[in-house]
Amino acid sequence: MTVGTKEGSLWKGGLSSGSGKHETVDPENRENGLKELIRWSLGIVRPEVSVDLGKPTWRVIKCDSSNNSLEEHDADKGKGCPSKFLTTCLNSVQEALYQDEPYNSEDDMPYFTDSWGFDFWSCYNKGIDVLDKDGADSKTRKIAWIASTAADSISMKEEEEEEEAGAEAGAEEDDGSSDSPFLLYLVPSQEKASKVLEVCKPLEECGVYTLFLHSGVSMDLQIESLKSAEPEFIIATPETLLELLSLKAVDISELALMVIDGLEAPVGGTYLDAVKSIRPFISENTQTVIFCDHMNASSSSVDSKAD
Repeated sequence: MTVGTKEGSLWKGGLSSGSGKHETVDPENRENGLKELIRWSLGIVRPEVSVDLGKPTWRVIKCDSSNNSLEEHDADKGKGCPSKFLTTCLNSVQEALYQDEPYNSEDDMPYFTDSWGFDFWSCYNKGIDVLDKDGADSKTRKIAWIASTAADSISMKEEEEEEEAGAEAGAEEDDGSSDSPFLLYLVPSQEKASKVLEVCKPLEECGVYTLFLHSGVSMDLQIESLKSAEPEFIIATPETLLELLSLKAVDISELALMVIDGLEAPVGGTYLDAVKSIRPFISENTQTVIFCDHMNASSSSVDSKAD
């Protein structure tokens, strides 16, 4: 799917007009569902978000708070490639998921060749948030890239701390930093969480532990698990996480990456309300990935307009 069409395009002021690299849109025009979705997402993420990853037309969108406008910037994919450790993580996940499955030409393609994954990795390294509007249900290989990129970042951070502080001081620093999870993956249901957990589980062999928080387990047991396990990754339903936050059982103030998955109605709904309630508990520097259903978002925008 391209960013805009010849008529009714998201981006106004044609590219051939010589106006330059940036095209400003009218923030008051609610007719374009995609634009409304991007504007909504910028209310949760930071002023810069990328869309249409994995496609030749993917762009970086920036919001100018002074005049409440959106601008399109050409995507700078940068140079370099993921580390050997990240590739190892991807291979570990893929082998664990499909070792007993019959051959599938799409799923059996190496995860490290996935174009969406390379684009996500590039955005992550540049500190850019991601809006994936191709459906509320995230694909397994996308989850694998997110989890493996986070695992790689944790590994590099630990190496840097050991080099800077020395082996003994580095160990003490690791004990302190592990109190706050690195990745928070928010899901609307236990069914969705099971899918994410299945992808993250193989990374335990790489030294990354994942904990799933949900209403099916007693609160006392979940608090005890948080204290004893000190997980790098947390998968949670927003309601359960909010309860744990109110009890000060978990600290997400130093969270590096937050994923909001299964968001079908960006302009309303209890799931969105719960996600918004979590936002004040994390740092403004936390990067965000949002998986949402663009079609449902468009229809919701229309319903919102009619109210």
